Amino acid sequence: MAENRSIFQFKQFALAHGNPGLKITTEACLFGAWSAQFPQQNTLDIGTGCGLLIGMLSQAHPNAHFTGIEIQPEVAKLAKENTSSLSNANIQIHANALENYSGKHDFILCNPPFFINHLKNRDASKNQAMHSDTLSPAELASGIQRLLSPEGKFTVLYPPVGMKQFEEAAKEKGLYVNQICEVKHQASHETLRLMAQGSFQEGQKVQEILIIKNPDESYSDAFIRLLKPYYLIFD
Repeated sequence: MAENRSIFQFKQFALAHGNPGLKITTEACLFGAWSAQFPQQNTLDIGTGCGLLIGMLSQAHPNAHFTGIEIQPEVAKLAKENTSSLSNANIQIHANALENYSGKHDFILCNPPFFINHLKNRDASKNQAMHSDTLSPAELASGIQRLLSPEGKFTVLYPPVGMKQFEEAAKEKGLYVNQICEVKHQASHETLRLMAQGSFQEGQKVQEILIIKNPDESYSDAFIRLLKPYYLIFD
């Protein structure tokens, strides 16, 4: 295992990250906090990485059970080390590919790889984490359809092009996006990411925009509200 690690300190837990796996990003933290708003009892994190999303969701739902699957064994090992220090004992991490995993969950989330057709990094582990070759939007939609309970919900994070591909694939599987949150660095900037919540139930799609920073580069009230339970800077 590569030992290029650093520690990301949250209010209630800390995570080692870096290599193997990708750095913890603002967008991933925002996605975790946004996903934590939805009810859950038995949650699956697809491509768990260093365990970031499980750490955030287990803080918000201390009585829920969490399963993380990670295709890279060395990254799964890191996630096990990170989540073993969390207060929630109901956490399992499996070094497993999505197509080889079975089970039913009332909540599924995924921050998938989405650098499609870009020049690949020389680091093989980063390639697998960053590119959609190992988990396409269609493959993710198929996995969610297979593993989600009939009344369950899911959340995914994509840039706009990836979300369009995922939503089309999901609809073919009988899955519907019920809520979209458009994330922008500032109001005048282009969309960075789209956070989506969906289910097997079709209905009117709720849409919102979340701005990370105000024009003066201070954090927006909406961003602070979501990240205050986790970020040390928001006391």
